[in-house]
Amino acid sequence: MLGAIAGDIIGSPYHSEKADADFPLFTENSCGTEISVMTLAVAEALMRVMPAHEKNFSDGRFKHEVIYWMKTLGKELKKIHYGRRFYAWIHVEKSFPYNSESNGAALRVSPIAWAFDNLEDVEKFAGIAASVTHKNETGVNYARAMAGMVFLMRMKKEKADIKKYFEEKTGMTLSKTLDEIRHDFNFMTSAPETVSAALIAFLEAENFEDAVRKAISLGGEANATASMSGALAEALYGIRTLTEVEAFERLERRLKFALEKWEQWKN
Repeated sequence: MLGAIAGDIIGSPYHSEKADADFPLFTENSCGTEISVMTLAVAEALMRVMPAHEKNFSDGRFKHEVIYWMKTLGKELKKIHYGRRFYAWIHVEKSFPYNSESNGAALRVSPIAWAFDNLEDVEKFAGIAASVTHKNETGVNYARAMAGMVFLMRMKKEKADIKKYFEEKTGMTLSKTLDEIRHDFNFMTSAPETVSAALIAFLEAENFEDAVRKAISLGGEANATASMSGALAEALYGIRTLTEVEAFERLERRLKFALEKWEQWKN
């Protein structure tokens, strides 16, 4: 999960613009965005329903906790910018999912891949976490696929395995290289385009930093692509301690507390 947060922070200064390959990983403008907030909201929900890693909780209780923590952290962190529909979802008393195939759900599900030890549960609870905001099956399905890929990398499967898994789950064929999609890649938030781009960046990368740099080099919503590529890369390669420390220091205090809790719970 830290890979998703670090990718978000590293990509945040390059939102909507392409970066040179040798850009600094961290700048004075590097910060956690709504991606980090909502990723940690899902982590809080998991810790609440599984305090001792037990699995005897209902789907409804998990859904309730996801909604509660997304709204709670969303309201607490007032300086974070949210999209119009999602901001409304956070602040209305009774929220309903909206028809969106955006990447928002896929961006927040990486903690689920670390909480369970089988792919079936990972896909199931990623779908539940996605469904609180997304009623569009595309948005939900790509969230399931994203969590599933992180889980497979956590299980140290081959990169070819997750490429095949992604194509089977989504019906999308990954036939182009990063350089081939670069020209037409711009600011977009749809799950099919951005999750696939993040995956291609990861497949061509050699380590965590390389995956994040490749994702950001595409431009567009760079922190989103880097967050997803970073989530995959962390599961396979891990993250350098220095990068972990730098990312942690750029989080809001409330998010630092949540991340520290998660690390203790996960271990």
